[in-house]
Amino acid sequence: MEILQKLTRKPFSIVGHRGAKGVKPENTIASLKYAIEHGADIVEIDVRKTKDRQLILLHDPDFRRLAGKAVSPRDVDYSFIKEHITIQGEPVPTLEEAIKFVNARVGMFIEIKEPDTVEKVLTILQKYNALEWTAVISFYDTAIKTAKKLLPSITTGLIYSKPPGRIKEAHLLEAQIVLPYYKLATLKANNFAHSLGLKVVAWTINDEKLALKILKNRTDALATDYPHKLSVLREQLLNEK
Repeated sequence: MEILQKLTRKPFSIVGHRGAKGVKPENTIASLKYAIEHGADIVEIDVRKTKDRQLILLHDPDFRRLAGKAVSPRDVDYSFIKEHITIQGEPVPTLEEAIKFVNARVGMFIEIKEPDTVEKVLTILQKYNALEWTAVISFYDTAIKTAKKLLPSITTGLIYSKPPGRIKEAHLLEAQIVLPYYKLATLKANNFAHSLGLKVVAWTINDEKLALKILKNRTDALATDYPHKLSVLREQLLNEK
């Protein structure tokens, strides 16, 4: 799959976390644009559904942190969000808008925040012929199981943040990617993941010193809020060779 090829760039691949969360409003088209223009090989987004079953980009269960409004998308139609809510002046995009904007220029990780949205996500990916350059990722085993059951060819990734990690579980779920919190991306863990044919994407790495430390452990890709910073680091490492 083309998305897995995006994780083979040397010396490492860059995943823009919620686009470029540290620079632009997260999970917005502006954030995706910045990440694409500043070296990201893959952009990562979070997906939730509205009351009328539209899929929007949103990490939290409501808009309190981002827009100061205690509104859950599950309680309102997308038209309400479009009319009343912005993220630091940026509109809340739908998954379809994000896919059309990225349009295979880079890869895309779609994080499933609600397992009951998997089927709709896959339908949209098929509609836009986006399966080759996207992957469905989640903390939820059920989301990955459902995705694989509905579409065995889909690329999937298991996210986890607690020791000892979940590499075996990811392999049993037939995922192709593991996404550990960076402290779990040890050399031993990464070697084990690679021995099972899994790619390793560590998160969230926002400074050069930490990036170099994690890269020594044979990590394939680093997820970051600042794609431009890691892009500069990558160029430096290539020039040192």
